[in-house]
Amino acid sequence: MNAPLTTDSRRIRRARQFVLSRGIEQRTFRQAAFASAGEGLTQGLMSLNAYVAIKSMGALDAGYEREVATLITMLPSVAMVFATAYDTGPAVRGRRRYFLFAAVFGRLVFMAVPLIVLALTGPMQSFAFVGLVAFSAVICAGIPPALNQLWGANYVPASRGKRFAWNSSLSMLMVMTGAFIAGMVLDAQPLVSNYGNHVILYPVAALCGALALVGFYTIRMRFAAAPRSLAVGTFNRIKDSYARAFRLMRDDKHFRTYELGFFIYGIAFMMMMPAIPVLFANYLEADYGEFTRATVVTMQLTLMIMAPVVAWLSSGRRVTLVTAAAFSSLALFPAVLTVTALTREIMFAYAAFVVFGLAMSGVHFVWNLGALAFARGGNALAYTSTHAAMVGARAMIGFPLGYVLMKVFADTLLPVFVTASCLLLVATFVIMRLDRRMVAQGLQPIA
Repeated sequence: MNAPLTTDSRRIRRARQFVLSRGIEQRTFRQAAFASAGEGLTQGLMSLNAYVAIKSMGALDAGYEREVATLITMLPSVAMVFATAYDTGPAVRGRRRYFLFAAVFGRLVFMAVPLIVLALTGPMQSFAFVGLVAFSAVICAGIPPALNQLWGANYVPASRGKRFAWNSSLSMLMVMTGAFIAGMVLDAQPLVSNYGNHVILYPVAALCGALALVGFYTIRMRFAAAPRSLAVGTFNRIKDSYARAFRLMRDDKHFRTYELGFFIYGIAFMMMMPAIPVLFANYLEADYGEFTRATVVTMQLTLMIMAPVVAWLSSGRRVTLVTAAAFSSLALFPAVLTVTALTREIMFAYAAFVVFGLAMSGVHFVWNLGALAFARGGNALAYTSTHAAMVGARAMIGFPLGYVLMKVFADTLLPVFVTASCLLLVATFVIMRLDRRMVAQGLQPIA
């Protein structure tokens, strides 16, 4: 007599019987298109978080623009250290309930923005808003590894890059659209007397974001069977997930070096982020519309156009070469920002974000698919969650470094931009060395 199947046994048997088909790829692509569009629109509507906190919530008037800009750009990245915690059970891998959890507690929480504005005054509004953004980021930390796992599970490698690029282009179009709408709404006459239009914008964005995550929830994820953690209790499972991440970094030296290159790139990228709203507020004195058009719309338009081109150019090429090309191109971005700070001309800001979009089309591709190239069979979630969690680790260095440089050199942003450019060149060198080492060993990591 056969023994009755346990839940894990049934789950593993279903996974073994599953064969990925073109029909599943196409169905995933269609469902993901709607969800990606909603997620992109949400990101666009919320893309002005730092500028809203500085200009509309009292930080600029109170002289706290550097502190608020640093915190509101840093804390969401720091929250990514929790990404690997979502590898503790079936929530991301299997039944997808995590997407519903994130929809409620990660997105709908922005319905509280009007309450913050009504209950608090002065810079306390901005710091409370920073806390709300940080809380949402902790809850949503599992979204990148969950989505990366979805692309890896439901798309075969031969078409993964192309389908990912088209989904990304749609998302970028909606980010651009959402940001453009947000800039117009925030610059318009208040719809509610004595209150800025952000009290209306954020509840709308919250609802849109929740619906997008529900859309991802509806996609059935086809994943290779992976053993559950044997640890008992939430804390022990989280501890076990971090232990697995450390073991992965210890045992896979190529992936470790790849993450080192990304770590250096991340420090450079993150140290610039709080300096950008300060540049626009103090040096360029830009309104919401100018800030949106220069930073989000220009960058996203370039990114949207270039993402399919980069996917085509990267097809069949080593992910290490694509990564090195992206990092070296990005080194030009802080160089043009330096010219912007020196001249205080908005036209150079537009040029800088064209460069940013061109370079980030490559970074966007390898950030999402690069880790998958190092996963050797089985479930790639350990790689994608570890890769995402490293964002939080480097955020603890990059953002404080940018803040310290802004405080020490209070009259100039040049040290921030020059240091970032140098670090990006170092990151390029690290990845190129990794490429030579892997080629010498006969390895060809293809995303």
